[in-house]
Amino acid sequence: MYRIQLISPPLIAYDKDIFGMIPSPPIGLASIAAFLREKGMPVDLIDAFGANPFQSKKYRDQFVIIGLDIEDILARIDKNIDVIGISVHSAMVAKFCLDLGLAIKKKIGKPVVVGGPHITLNYSQFTEAGIDFAIIGEGEQTFFQLLRTLQEGGDGKNIAGVAINMRGLLQDGEVLQMDDLPIPAWDLIPLENYWRTRINHSPFKGKFLPMITSRGCPFKCAFCTTPLTSKGKWRSYSPQRVVNEIQLLHDKYQAEDIMIQDDNFSANPNRAKKICEIIIEKGLSVRLSLPSGVRLETLTPELLGIMQQAGVGYLSLSPESGSKRIRKLMNKTLNEKKLYKIQKHCKALKIKTGICFIIGSPGENLQDILKTTKMMAKMILYGADDISIFIFSPLPGAPMAKKFENNFPKDYLGLCWSPKWRDDYFKWATVRNLLYIQYAILKVMFQPLSIWRHIKNILNREFETKGEMGIGRLIANSFSGNKKSWPVRPD
Repeated sequence: MYRIQLISPPLIAYDKDIFGMIPSPPIGLASIAAFLREKGMPVDLIDAFGANPFQSKKYRDQFVIIGLDIEDILARIDKNIDVIGISVHSAMVAKFCLDLGLAIKKKIGKPVVVGGPHITLNYSQFTEAGIDFAIIGEGEQTFFQLLRTLQEGGDGKNIAGVAINMRGLLQDGEVLQMDDLPIPAWDLIPLENYWRTRINHSPFKGKFLPMITSRGCPFKCAFCTTPLTSKGKWRSYSPQRVVNEIQLLHDKYQAEDIMIQDDNFSANPNRAKKICEIIIEKGLSVRLSLPSGVRLETLTPELLGIMQQAGVGYLSLSPESGSKRIRKLMNKTLNEKKLYKIQKHCKALKIKTGICFIIGSPGENLQDILKTTKMMAKMILYGADDISIFIFSPLPGAPMAKKFENNFPKDYLGLCWSPKWRDDYFKWATVRNLLYIQYAILKVMFQPLSIWRHIKNILNREFETKGEMGIGRLIANSFSGNKKSWPVRPD
């Protein structure tokens, strides 16, 4: 029987960067593992961050590895394994994953397969360096077909959805019906370690788990790679399948907080409404959040009301910029009047909101920033709970990345929300700091009572906003010792 070992990389970030990468249980790899197990293939999984989230080591001068490094991972690989798969979920971990894959081939001599969002648009970085196979697009069925072919003695060179050295992709791999996919294999992930870090992509109070209810996005934001990796298609689980998974996560793993990490949960408003109605009918007691954002076009006061009844307590609104000119550059449509209206409804329903802005887009100037500050002030006046400000850093393959390609850092290391490789980084870092100062002043002016709640939550490590988690992380980082990286609870 063919045996597979899957590897999720550690967290890699600039040293002491509180705006850096945020950990989350590897749902994509857990889904792959569940699918392979369902097909009868024994699977083991090494979660390099989850295995030791309180270990931090220097990495290439400016960076840190949080979790297991290459030598730690090599020591955990079963020498009797047949194939090793590595998830490359972002540009920041690409160099590490490439070095890991080559080290595995050299020291263990087993075939290495890579996959993930970064690979789909940048697979040649790996295949030309000597990695055996790259899975393009959704990986469940394609990876299984590759493994079955190798198990039967084939070379795996003519499988749709697989790229190898000196030859690109033959054709797209097979895409399965969403409801045919099993629930991710969370039993293979050290969830307790994630819960102990007290930080995630969305605020939470108890045990949490991420969930994907749909894949892809029908919109075409120019800074995003999802429209390219999904080819503009949006596919989803049926409402009943979604609720069944929420029920299982609650009953089997005692998850009290479910983070729905879809690129666009409400792309089909009727489906979103049906999901919420079934949750209400079943009387499920879970807290739901939508940290990846929802498109304003799909939201209505009625839908928000049903979402609140179903347990949605936090969602992210992402206008990206207060400047119409910059939004046009981003190919981001926005009805500003509706944005403010929806924020008011969220406030009335006690749904906490996080508002995301991107600064530093190509050609952005002072006038554009002033329009963003005006929008920020209005959103806080109308009740926004949290603001996130990102410095534009292109995703390799995205349309807006073309203006930066000649200046990309080597091997993509540094492509994150603190792009220190940019010549104008200091300017935009200063602007970001000033905007956060403005945010704090506006909170005191427009929401004075919320300040005490934020302080209480930070002290109790019971976070209701991403900002509280960030401050908690900053405080934790100021103390020495093994727990300094995260706002963990005392033992």
